[in-house]
Amino acid sequence: MAIALIVVVSIALTVRSRRKRTVVLAAQWQAFQQHRSSGQGQLLQVARVYQHGRRGSKAVITWCDTGRQQDAWFWNWHVPAGAFLLVNASSGYGPHSHNPNVLYVQPAQVRAWVPAQAARAAQRVGQ
Repeated sequence: MAIALIVVVSIALTVRSRRKRTVVLAAQWQAFQQHRSSGQGQLLQVARVYQHGRRGSKAVITWCDTGRQQDAWFWNWHVPAGAFLLVNASSGYGPHSHNPNVLYVQPAQVRAWVPAQAARAAQRVGQ
């Protein structure tokens, strides 16, 4: 009987914790959307990260407005895969890959960002 009570309490606490996290992530998504509507940067999503270096991350990003993919270098940040970002950054030549169109993102050029889970949480809360 005591074991059953412990299991029930554990499950209840886990569900409550997940609900709290979902609400927090949904609020982050709402704040992110407010930044976006104020015109503070271009929206992109990190499709995949293919290298973490001492001085940053190499990733493939997807521009949300066009669906176009592009290589990117995030200076001094190990950007999480799936994250949504608002950035004011510019593209240039990538000497290591000989790619003429690499997006270079300095930390100060990231206006706002949220983890991928935030968008999903906002959908769940909105249902």
